[in-house]
Amino acid sequence: MKSGSLLVLLVAAVPQYAPVAVPAELRPALQRAEDAVRAAACEAERKFGEGDPDLNAARCADAKKVAGVEVGRTSARLRNPRNSPPAWAREYVLATDGRKAAAVAPLVFDLGDRVGLLSPIEIRQRCLGCHAAQDSLSPATRAWLRSAYPKDRALGYALGDLRGFWWAEASKKDRQAE
Repeated sequence: MKSGSLLVLLVAAVPQYAPVAVPAELRPALQRAEDAVRAAACEAERKFGEGDPDLNAARCADAKKVAGVEVGRTSARLRNPRNSPPAWAREYVLATDGRKAAAVAPLVFDLGDRVGLLSPIEIRQRCLGCHAAQDSLSPATRAWLRSAYPKDRALGYALGDLRGFWWAEASKKDRQAE
């Protein structure tokens, strides 16, 4: 290539769907992704404990990890840099930052041999103990966050804000059926 010439890369757009509009051939993988996110969210509920215990117990009673499905949390404003969004999710994660969670829809991505899912995480009252404006946190919490997460960007949220997303990647081929 001559110096001064431009290299142009064409990137095919990844097909995206609302969960209710997913083509039939993606639905089994989407179901596994949704089940995996539900199990991870229920584990977080048990760990951080918020909400109606009876409702949570009913919703989480049969939630269990799903083999072969990767799941995690991410955000545009990271606390832990290991939670960076997967490449396929980055654009949507960044585009939705600063919105209320109720205004952000889940989104499904056709990743070729896999299906990706982004499911919004809403800031609740309990979350504000560590994710509110820095000046409203207790001095002990501020000190702990500074030492544990020196590059913390996960502050300044209010009740109902979009904190980030649960993400999951499920193979289109059900590995448990093999």
